[in-house]
Amino acid sequence: MKKIGWLVVLLALTPLAFAQTQKPSPAADWYRAGHVTLRLTDAAHDFSAAWQFDRADNGDNRVVREERRGTAAVNVTVMTVCDDLALVVQGVTPERRHELREIDEPVLHLQMLLRLLVRAVPEGPVAFGNDKLVEISEATNTIRVRKGMDTRRDFNAPWQARGRIQRAAGGEIAFDLVLNHAGNEAKAARTELKLAGVWRQQSRAQSFDDAMEIADWQVFRVDPVPVSTGGNTHVESVAASRPLRYATLGHLRRHIERGWSANPKVNAVMQCKS
Repeated sequence: MKKIGWLVVLLALTPLAFAQTQKPSPAADWYRAGHVTLRLTDAAHDFSAAWQFDRADNGDNRVVREERRGTAAVNVTVMTVCDDLALVVQGVTPERRHELREIDEPVLHLQMLLRLLVRAVPEGPVAFGNDKLVEISEATNTIRVRKGMDTRRDFNAPWQARGRIQRAAGGEIAFDLVLNHAGNEAKAARTELKLAGVWRQQSRAQSFDDAMEIADWQVFRVDPVPVSTGGNTHVESVAASRPLRYATLGHLRRHIERGWSANPKVNAVMQCKS
């Protein structure tokens, strides 16, 4: 299981505070997105999606997923709360022991999109003009994105992206791109992904209020757990398989602050930002 905050993931590229060098390039500003909508079409795999990503000012994250795979359609909302210590899900019952997968696919594709924006507009979103035709390619370097140590996706080289990026109203930057990349096997057919949507530095959801009702949502506790691999130790996030229920987002936050204790007299061991 993996670290789930999509902004943290973007930092690692390795979901929004950001790891930077002492002199970050202007292109790094693409990773400071507060709001992104991404419409994706993968005709070869009969898959389409409309994903909306929002980061609140306190670091909580929300991903709204509208997806269709073949004839099956889903409409799901996933949130990560209080430094990613809780996964909150509405619209689907997650597969047991794979609860964090509910956020994996959209986040990995978001990483890929931001990589393309960095490559296509290295001057960054601030200095970007009003309109740019995109024609970028890579013969040898695969676009490799990941969450934690185990969840990853490769958009294999050789790849090519083409399309257009335009400045829109309200501080948004619109993109309409096509990514064509090699398959996972030497003789596999190439895959073409259509990517369209908007990027915005300011979130459309500056806060998720304590009064937000989540009584019909499933809540999964997430704990950081040290994992040893090949003599090296790293921290992975592990979600409890038993869903919990809380009346409001504030109710959930207070439980997390007390170390998940249901006793209101227990002293807080941390503070969830709200």
